[in-house]
Amino acid sequence: MKSARVQLLVGVVLLAAVLRGLRVAQRWDEIALAYAAYQQPWVDAFLAGDARGIVGTFVGLHPPAYSLLYGLLDVAWGAPLGWLLLSAGLSLGAVVLVGRAGGVGPALLLAADPIQLAYAAEVNNYPLLVFAVALCLHEHARVQKGGSWVGLALAGVLAGWTHVLGGLVAGLLVLTLYRDRGAVLRVLGVMAMGTAPVVVRALSMAGGEDTYGQAGLQLDVIWTGLVTKASYWWVVAWVAAAIPLCRWRLSLVLVLVIGGILAMMGLGVAASHQQPYWVVLGPLVALAPRRELALGMGVLALGLAWTSTVQPAQRLSDAVERPRGIDTALASTSDGDALWLLAPALMPDDDKTMDADVLWRFDIAARMPAWRGPDARSFEFTDYRHGQPRVMAVPGDGTRIVHTTTSLEPAVVDQVIGWHHAAGRRIVFVLYDHSPANDYPGFLRSTLGPHQPRCAEVGADVGLGVDLVCEVD
Repeated sequence: MKSARVQLLVGVVLLAAVLRGLRVAQRWDEIALAYAAYQQPWVDAFLAGDARGIVGTFVGLHPPAYSLLYGLLDVAWGAPLGWLLLSAGLSLGAVVLVGRAGGVGPALLLAADPIQLAYAAEVNNYPLLVFAVALCLHEHARVQKGGSWVGLALAGVLAGWTHVLGGLVAGLLVLTLYRDRGAVLRVLGVMAMGTAPVVVRALSMAGGEDTYGQAGLQLDVIWTGLVTKASYWWVVAWVAAAIPLCRWRLSLVLVLVIGGILAMMGLGVAASHQQPYWVVLGPLVALAPRRELALGMGVLALGLAWTSTVQPAQRLSDAVERPRGIDTALASTSDGDALWLLAPALMPDDDKTMDADVLWRFDIAARMPAWRGPDARSFEFTDYRHGQPRVMAVPGDGTRIVHTTTSLEPAVVDQVIGWHHAAGRRIVFVLYDHSPANDYPGFLRSTLGPHQPRCAEVGADVGLGVDLVCEVD
């Protein structure tokens, strides 16, 4: 019987790996490049050996545990495939830990949870957050069975260095061990010492006005966002199964964490229209219900995964075969030349339905270093106006310096064109997926007007407009 359960668990893990592999393909897009750009200041501090910068460089409000993993991988490999696989691997690791702690049902529930899949391959710290919470739950179960408290303490430190919600979950889980007061005090002591730099930095940021810049708590926006990513029935089942028929300690932690997320939104620290915070609940929701109920929810989630993950992956595969303006731009440029990819932001910034078949013309497995301009101080790499350019490999055709933006600022465009022309590089602009926006072809021609561009429409309109390619002499 035990062997059969192990085999079932291995099957669930393999299924989780397939689903997350499909998400890797779908999340190779312009947003992945933007998220990678946000990590660049930490990577710069790391390469410079700046100890203070390594500890104190937060990405927004996020502590640098994920930045460390990303930075090490970027130095060793430096390819987008590595960034995406890192996140997918962490998400998969959470499934393994939940399966070890709770069995096949909870593992299947977390493996196919559409909210988890939506963020499983994001180039940010949320997959690490899910892994850290799952690790805390795994170690929490070990302590309950008489095991050592050390693993829970270290998992709590990792969670605190990953996200404030990770520290909250870890602290609450420790408090549920109140019957063993000695273990509780030891674990909390290690966590307090281990996360002290994060706490100090967070307190310093708490006084900044930018920390509270979101719109506040909007319950209708939260509901709409979750339903869009997971469907109405999944959200209903998720909420209903999390509270009844569950282990009361995990249920209490779950309710308190939900309250923490809503409080962050009410204070303006977190955004109601973004849903990544909710992934922290995934391991708790998987382990709180009784195993039979978790298994039933997992089967429901598996059905939803088909429409949220498998079908979009097929559409992306078909789209890659369609001729695009990027193909013309690559054919008209040579190794070392520059491209500027322009596509308006047609969806909310937390959308997970759009793909980027255009970027699949580049080698996702090749090193993709940041291009810093004529010298390292030419511009701030995180400044989106310059397109956060990277040197991208084209299979069988050298490399291109590629800028990606959703808009153009004429003065910045003039500056970048000047840099490339001064170095003897050709630069070609490619506009794509633009028709719902307001006359982007006219906007591009107007911006490039002083440079007398040669523009041509390329490809067919399949719903988002005909691509426009403009070469600047």
